[in-house]
Formats: sequence, structure tokens, C-alpha cells
Amino acid sequence: MAKPRLVLEKKSKEPKVSKLISIDVSLHDQLLDIKHETGLTVTSIVNKFIAYGVKNVEIEEAEDEEEWPCQLKYQWN
Repeated sequence: MAKPRLVLEKKSKEPKVSKLISIDVSLHDQLLDIKHETGLTVTSIVNKFIAYGVKNVEIEEAEDEEEWPCQLKYQWN
């Protein structure tokens, strides 16, 4: 079965107020590439990724008993 896709529609640039986010530099560079390709703001791209992830995340208990008891694994479908 094919994985669900995250589809971003290209739009013209819209002036928006943005919020500060802290992410890895390589992820930020990838977001900027998507921004330049689609014309969407980084905020709207991040919001779409988060919304997609929240709908498609599976949370499982850690399999290794030696791990911290509250540690969860995230598997993205």
C-alpha cells in the first residue's frame, strides 16, 4: 500500500507575520528549498507538516526494557 502523500500547492507570496521556531539547520535549509519552489511561507509549510504528522503518527512503547520507561518511538506512516 502506498504511503499517504503530503501535497503542497504552489501559491503567490502573501505577506504574513511569522513566529520563531528552533529546528536543525539542515531541516531549515530543506524548508527554504520547499519555500522557494512553492512560494508558500515557511510557517504555512511547517503547519502542513505538523498537521500531517499529527494525523499519521503511531506511538509505541519502547521495546528495549533498559530504555527510559517513558521513552516512545514515533513511526510516521
